[in-house]
Amino acid sequence: MALHDALTEADLRKRFQAIFNNTFQFIFLVSVDGIILEINQAAVNFTGIIATEALGKALWELESWADEAARSKLQTGIYRASGGEFVRYTGEIVNLEGTRAVVDLSIKPIFSSAGEIDFFIVEGRDITAIKRMEFERDRERQHADTLHKLNEMKNEFVSQVSHELRTPLASIIGFAQTLLRSQNLAPEKAQQFLNIILDDGRRLERLVEDLLDISRIESGKTSLITQPCSISQIVEYAAHIIATEADSKRIRIVHDTTPEALPLLEIDNDRMTQVFVNLLANAVKFTPPDGSITLRTQKSAQTLEVSIADTGVGIPANDMPRLFEKFYRAKQRDTDGKEIRGTGLGLAIAKQIVELHGGSIRAESTPGKGSTFYVNLPLP
Repeated sequence: MALHDALTEADLRKRFQAIFNNTFQFIFLVSVDGIILEINQAAVNFTGIIATEALGKALWELESWADEAARSKLQTGIYRASGGEFVRYTGEIVNLEGTRAVVDLSIKPIFSSAGEIDFFIVEGRDITAIKRMEFERDRERQHADTLHKLNEMKNEFVSQVSHELRTPLASIIGFAQTLLRSQNLAPEKAQQFLNIILDDGRRLERLVEDLLDISRIESGKTSLITQPCSISQIVEYAAHIIATEADSKRIRIVHDTTPEALPLLEIDNDRMTQVFVNLLANAVKFTPPDGSITLRTQKSAQTLEVSIADTGVGIPANDMPRLFEKFYRAKQRDTDGKEIRGTGLGLAIAKQIVELHGGSIRAESTPGKGSTFYVNLPLP
């Protein structure tokens, strides 16, 4: 007689219970309606469920599920399994210590000899530690990627600064050496060389000041000294500062502010003046002689908007997305085809100052027709 023929139903039940209750994974036997038929010891140990109270309940009604989303996900899984599908997903359950645990859940339909679903085996495995390790590994990878990108940015920054410093320095050293070596240099030639040295020295000074500004702002060491200010007066003062440069190119500066009384803003007068001097100086630089710059200040529902529109050479479309990046310079040429030079820091500084005030800055441009910069500052 075969061994299994000699085993009584009680023996088989005993063996089933021994296997069922001594597996490390927690298991629920669930009816096609989702009612708990059996629950093993691992599930009791893991969740603190009282088996006698759990039997006869719908599986998703147990308080051990982390939240309503977890219950809904389980119901959806059982519904899918009722179509004969083996379902597996990651869920969350509250363990015996009262903390959330990540579990790998599977729902397997068990079929009768007639081919119909008899019940489901819902099996769970605690993978919290594995997920934590994956999270830590991903975080370390992201940290390494961030460090790599920062290192690349640092190298690019050093390279760009070196290039920007090298050009005027080479000019200053070269012309200074020429003056020292040329004893019989014509006075007008010597004056020309001295003017070049002075211009490049001032260019170096501006670059160093811009670098210090960028450093202070990005390190969080820049504190705004705010007070109620008229944005229109700040814009007018900035226009006054660059008026001489505009006059030398016969560029008209037109003020087109809305007639309504504009409210005062809590802003840093000096910093905001720096923004508009920068934007206006750029407008003058990139606008050919006999052009115009229009300044407009108007109030919207939540902001005051200042726009600076010029009739300059415009900005190529492919340069627009990177316009406010440090050291990025749009490829712009004047009407004679000569490249217009700049440090690529002014707009980056302007953007950071505006954002420190809770505002925003953007640009629109049509090559050959001009550009418009918009500064929006929040109303009090």
